[in-house]
Amino acid sequence: MNENRPFLVVRARPKPEARERFERWFRQVHLRDIGRIPGFVRIRAGFTPAGTALGIYDFESNDVVQTTLASSEAAYARGTWEQWAPELEELLIEIFAPLFPLPIYESVC
Repeated sequence: MNENRPFLVVRARPKPEARERFERWFRQVHLRDIGRIPGFVRIRAGFTPAGTALGIYDFESNDVVQTTLASSEAAYARGTWEQWAPELEELLIEIFAPLFPLPIYESVC
C-alpha cells in the first residue's frame, strides 16, 4: 500500500424513502462507472448501518489526479449523480493528497 497516494472520498446519505434504490444504484452502477475511470487503482466502498454510502477511490499517483478528474469517464460518472440530487440529505466529496515534504517546526519554550 502506498500511503502517499492521493485518494478521493465520497460520502452520500440518501433520504430514507430513497435508500434502497440508491444503495442498488451505488453498488451496481456507480462503482462500475468508477472502475472505468483511468487513473484510479483501488476502489473501496460500503454503507454505514444508518445508510450513508462511503466510497474511497485511490489515484495511481499525484501526477494523474487532474487527468483522471478531467477524463470523459469521470465526467460521465459525475453526471449520473444528478438524478439523485433531490433524494440526498448529504453529499460530500473530498480529495486527500500528501503535502510532503513539509518543513517540521518545533516550538522551543
